[in-house]
Amino acid sequence: MIRRSHRAPRVFVLACVFALTTMSLAGEPRFPEPRQPTDRSVHLVGSIGLVKDFLSGRAWLTMEGLDPGLYIRPGYNTLTRMDWDGIGDHLYTPPNLPEGQAAPMQSPALQAIGGGLLVPFRDPAPAFSRDLLITRDFSATPIQTEPHIAVNPNDSDHIVMGTIDYNFPAVSAYVSINGGVSWEGPFQVPFMLDDRVSGGDPVLQFDRDGNVYFAMISIGIDEFAVGPLQLADIVSSMAVAISRDGGYGWEETVSAARSEVRLENQEIDASGRLRGEIVAGFLDKPWQVVGRHHRDEERDVIYLVYTDFEITSEIFWIGELPTLLPREMTTTIRLVRSEDEGRTWSDPVAVSPSVRRVFGQAGDGVTPGVFGTDRVVQGAQPLVGSDGTVYVAWLDSTDDGSMEGLAEIHVARSTNGGRSFTTPVIASVFNEIGFRPRNAFFRYWGAAFPQVAIGPEDELYIVYTARPSDRSQDDGDIFFIRSLDRGETWSRAVRVNDDDTDRLQFFPAISVAPDGTLHVMWGDMRDDPAHIRYHIYYTTSEDQGRTWGFEIEEFGHHVGDTRVTDFPSNPNRGFPHGLFIGDYFAIEATSDDVYMVWADTRLAEFGGINQKIGFARRRPVRSPDIFVSPPAGAGGQNISIQGFNFQPDMTVFVTLEDATIASARTNLEGRFTSSLYIPITGEGPQRLAVYDESGNMASTSYYTEFGFGTLETMYHDLLDEVRRLREEIRGQE
Repeated sequence: MIRRSHRAPRVFVLACVFALTTMSLAGEPRFPEPRQPTDRSVHLVGSIGLVKDFLSGRAWLTMEGLDPGLYIRPGYNTLTRMDWDGIGDHLYTPPNLPEGQAAPMQSPALQAIGGGLLVPFRDPAPAFSRDLLITRDFSATPIQTEPHIAVNPNDSDHIVMGTIDYNFPAVSAYVSINGGVSWEGPFQVPFMLDDRVSGGDPVLQFDRDGNVYFAMISIGIDEFAVGPLQLADIVSSMAVAISRDGGYGWEETVSAARSEVRLENQEIDASGRLRGEIVAGFLDKPWQVVGRHHRDEERDVIYLVYTDFEITSEIFWIGELPTLLPREMTTTIRLVRSEDEGRTWSDPVAVSPSVRRVFGQAGDGVTPGVFGTDRVVQGAQPLVGSDGTVYVAWLDSTDDGSMEGLAEIHVARSTNGGRSFTTPVIASVFNEIGFRPRNAFFRYWGAAFPQVAIGPEDELYIVYTARPSDRSQDDGDIFFIRSLDRGETWSRAVRVNDDDTDRLQFFPAISVAPDGTLHVMWGDMRDDPAHIRYHIYYTTSEDQGRTWGFEIEEFGHHVGDTRVTDFPSNPNRGFPHGLFIGDYFAIEATSDDVYMVWADTRLAEFGGINQKIGFARRRPVRSPDIFVSPPAGAGGQNISIQGFNFQPDMTVFVTLEDATIASARTNLEGRFTSSLYIPITGEGPQRLAVYDESGNMASTSYYTEFGFGTLETMYHDLLDEVRRLREEIRGQE
């Protein structure tokens, strides 16, 4: 029997999920100060730490002790081991501002995210808008990652973006009501009450009424008793919040499912010692979809899928010291649903078979209902068809080990609203990618998880990253499969990226426009000789994926795929040590546009660590403009400057040639008006430019009619006049 402790037990335990398996990183671990043990306390060898490499997003960072959200703060049991104090010296620092002019609402370390002053010429993509950087900073950890977007079905210019945001312990949302031209936010989305931090994995969905749902992981610590043992464990919820005002305000977050710890086969042996097994769970990788009810087309249902990790550990005694000996890890894809706008949720339903990884001796064979000995299922995504049929796809690592050998994508179907599912169909078999590519430090196993979309005739489409069988040096290409018979049979995989290099492609995303056109994006390193910087690339298909390519007839632009971004990102300049740029990017297609978001590190290219969320769309976005009055005059006078089409509520910096001379703040419409002093410079045209915090720039010319050159000319004229007068005086003598 597990007894929940209603007091803080005096234990000398880390949460079971960490323990000794997380102590392998470089540097000394930083653990909470231990409380003095009593006779009822116990040292535990952790077990769930064994799953950390298979967890998604921020949960992995938390398990590894690298998460800045759990860095030492009053009232927190720190779970991080990264030296964020030391890293702080290498975070993004501002340009020099005029004396007394600090950027409003910024920490001293980030007073001006003025990387735009350093980022050189942007190379616009031929078919996409200029890039915008959506996110902003409110702390000394200028890092956002793992973006997802949703578009209001009633207004295609209304977009909500969710992201892991290390400015806050919670995830955050940004809102655009003009098709991504400008963004408001951040708006924090709270994790579960009494939990410690958000675990990331943000996924957003609108319903037909314009409500938007934000799914995430919420991570807490649960203290409990197992017999005479006092323990603590990391627990997680698949949490969902709702916004009824378009993403600006979020109601109290609800747990759709929560992990648990249970004791099995409990007994007291002849020596009075507790025997049995502890099964500790951790829920990971939520993904949600909103679709019509299978029996009532007027009702919406929220379907949320996730991975249920369970570690079975034997209570083992070493002399008088009890500990836990991990025996087995099982993973299962499960689904919960809500028919009342996320207020209440169903009991979990198993979508996939339970598969296992065995530690140590394998025992007497296969546990009933559990398959494999070295296998994991992860990365599920759901879809809802036009008739309410629910489809779920996921990655199965197969029994040759995870992150090596072969992997499979499985798809199951439910025709009764997610209450039961068919036997899974193998949709694809491919060469599985590893934990990280060989050319970079960021984890990219999540790129192998299926990214799914559904067409207007219930066509099913999946993209994923795999190692190509014909290029041993290539750690990832983008592959596409489809089913035109509602998941019964699947096509052979087709490579989507149209390059002849062995450079890495990763983190694909797919969306289907209302007319059935397919749109796919991904990160791509083909353009960098150093094989580290990535651009966002894109391609499209108008024939259900039979052929792929991109064409702009008026420009004579015919390519198999095309670049989206106007400046590359170096993952080593994003999250410290280049460890994490998220597990996915996102794309959404509407009837008249395509929106894309990704992790972008351009602001750190010539500064310190910085990672933002980038945005682009097919329609052009008007560039910023500035107007100067008067446009010419003597140096040393005041002028008026007005700016338009910058990001709203953001600091801008005014430069004259290569010197920053002033700062200002835009209003909610992205405009500003400021009066500034023009220093005395040389005579002639001077380049006057304005940069906002995200690197957007506008420039004009100010003509200095009276400056240093004028003074020099006057000085020489005066000398000439004195010389002439002297000569006249001498002539008169």
